Order: sequence, then C-alpha cells, then structure tokens
Amino acid sequence: MQAETIELSLEQLIACQFMANDKIPLPSKKTKAHLVGGHLSPFKGRGMEFSEVRQYQAGDDIRTIDWRVTARTGKVHTKIFQEERERPVFILLDLQDSMFFGSKNRFKSTLASLQAARAFWAAFNSGNRVGALLNNVNDHIELKPSNRRKDGLRLLQKILELHNQRLHQLYRNHTPDNGFQINKTALTDSLVRLRHLTKGGCLIYIISDFMDFSKDCDKHLSHLAQNNDIYGVMLSDPIEQDIAVAGHYRVTDGQQTLGFNANNAKNLANYQQHFQQRVAQIKQRFIDNRCYFTQLSTAHPVNHLQLNPLAHERQAAMFNAEKVSHG
Repeated sequence: MQAETIELSLEQLIACQFMANDKIPLPSKKTKAHLVGGHLSPFKGRGMEFSEVRQYQAGDDIRTIDWRVTARTGKVHTKIFQEERERPVFILLDLQDSMFFGSKNRFKSTLASLQAARAFWAAFNSGNRVGALLNNVNDHIELKPSNRRKDGLRLLQKILELHNQRLHQLYRNHTPDNGFQINKTALTDSLVRLRHLTKGGCLIYIISDFMDFSKDCDKHLSHLAQNNDIYGVMLSDPIEQDIAVAGHYRVTDGQQTLGFNANNAKNLANYQQHFQQRVAQIKQRFIDNRCYFTQLSTAHPVNHLQLNPLAHERQAAMFNAEKVSHG
C-alpha cells in the first residue's frame, strides 16, 4: 500500500484487497431469509454442492439416485446435496466530524475508510453481495447489496468522495469552513435504515467512534441483532485514551472550547477513566445485544483488525487464557 496521508486515494482502497484474506463466517443466528448464493447451509436439499450418499428413503427424488452405489450394494442409494447460501454483508461507515482527528499514523476517518474497504474485499472475494450505508454530518449514502465488481468499485469511490470532500471542508487553508459539527442522529438514522434494508442472515459491520451512541441506537441495534450478526468496530486515537505529554491544552468540540491542565495527576486520571468507562459502556451494549465488538486504535497497523468476528473472539479468548495462566 502506498504511503498514507490524511487524504485518501482510490489506489489505497483498492490495495486493501491484499489485506482482506479473512473468510466471512456463516450466519450464527436463525433467520427468516433463505437466499441462494456462495455459502453452504446446514440444510440439505437439491443444490450444486454434493454432500453424501445414503440409502433411499420414501419421498426422495428419484433423479438423485446413485446408480453406481445402488448396483454395487444391491440397495437403492441416493445422493444428497447441500444448498449454497450467500451471506449478505452491509458496511455502516460513520464519517462524522469527530472521526477527522488523529495523533498517531492516521486519522480515525482514514482508518475507518480503509477498514470498510477491507471488509468489502473480504466479503466480495467470498462471493457475497455487499451493500453500504455511509454518512457524515451533511450526507447519507445508501448502496444496495451487489456482488458485481463494477458496483464494488462504485462503493469504494463513494467512500473516497465522502471522506475527502468533508476533509477539505474542515481543513482547507487550516480554517474550518463551518467548524466541526456533529449530527447526533446520524448513527441512529443509519441503524433505522438498516432495519428496513436487511431481511435477516446478514453480517453488518458498524465502523465508528460511537461518539453519538444513544439509547435509540441501542434500541435499533437490539432489533437488528435478533436476525443478523453485527460486528461493532470502535475507533479511537491514543490521545483520547491518555495524554502522554504534560502541559496546558485547549480542547474543542466545535462549539465549546475548554482548557485542560495535563500537569495535574488527578485530571489525567479522570481523563483516562472517562475514556475507559465510555468504551466499557458501549462494549457492554454490544455484548448484551449478542453482537461482536472490538476496539481499534489509529496506532494499530491497518491489518490488525480481524474481519471475521468469530476469529477475533477466538483470538481474544486465547489471549485472556494466556493472561490467566501467567497470572
């Protein structure tokens, strides 16, 4: 991948296919949708993928009789096939103004866009249809699920445009045009739209810093999680977790500006605790709703994220087991 800047290029997003070797897992929850596609389902039926040969039973289709095995054994045997099922994948990419910040390696917005591109390639290369919901303070873009490469490249182009246009608005001539803004309902609105767009059996990536995660978000997350697998990827920056260099700082959310004394140990402890509590609260909401969750820092390499949530859980379990054994 070419050297990164805070501005994205289409080449970077396309190059993410070389860091997207994860396999998209099969649905782990009962769903109402039964869609034909590229994954094997646990249901037996007439399909493209051979499963096994067994003795003929009343009601079996005579067209599936295996005459070779029948002749060899003297008993009628039939072939059983597994149906192919696809796994629709949706990517919810949050590019609110709070994402256009970073002190290590890259902006959160840049990292989020690269992870969205990796998720697209992993799903696309597995033969899945991929759709997306992209939002920032001004725009909301919906892209219907598709497994055509042309539509996939259009998805990447939309990510690029949405990111770079807002980046230019905020940082052109080092003076924000309208100041940093937060649309506090953007994430809620995207989750509402997902409830209308998904029919169950989907894998949904939610890539955000969750600055505007609300009770309404929690409610819609709960509804979506009933029939879909959801993977929340919370992005943060090291300076949001801890201020390594003591001093006096001015902090703004685009509307209010506050002074912060990082020379004071109590202030630093409260600062760290506030971040840890916010992460813990959001993580707990995902866990309570039977969703997957992970935290990713701008200090991490791009391929640090496990795109397969099941693989991420196994890795986390092994890490925790090692901590216990060495404790």
